[in-house]
Amino acid sequence: MDRSTLDGSRDTTIRLLVIAALLGLLSPMQANAKRLPPPKVEPVVFNGVRYVAPNDNGRRGYVQAADAKTNRLLWEVTLFRNSINPSLEEDVQHVYIESMRVEHGKLLVVDEHAVLYAVDLQTRAVTKAAK
Repeated sequence: MDRSTLDGSRDTTIRLLVIAALLGLLSPMQANAKRLPPPKVEPVVFNGVRYVAPNDNGRRGYVQAADAKTNRLLWEVTLFRNSINPSLEEDVQHVYIESMRVEHGKLLVVDEHAVLYAVDLQTRAVTKAAK
């Protein structure tokens, strides 16, 4: 077999692989746009109130406050809403809360993009810090 035959054979193989990939026949080589499950955020208990970030919907980040003894819901506040582009894979657009802590009368909440939200525990007002 001469060199021109080998080059032609290799070119044909590459063309067939490209066509197969375009037709979706090489599924193991396709990239899947799936994300990991939402982070588990541990509840924070402060002054008899348990604060939780359910992370049950990547379209909205929110915190719930409940009585630590009775588990009765006291209030809920939305920190952010996430618009979803319908032309893209939805789950990779979700944004979840990663951590919470209480400092100086504020519940400090950080999302996956390192955006910091501060919830005033007296007024429930939410402020967003710049990235």
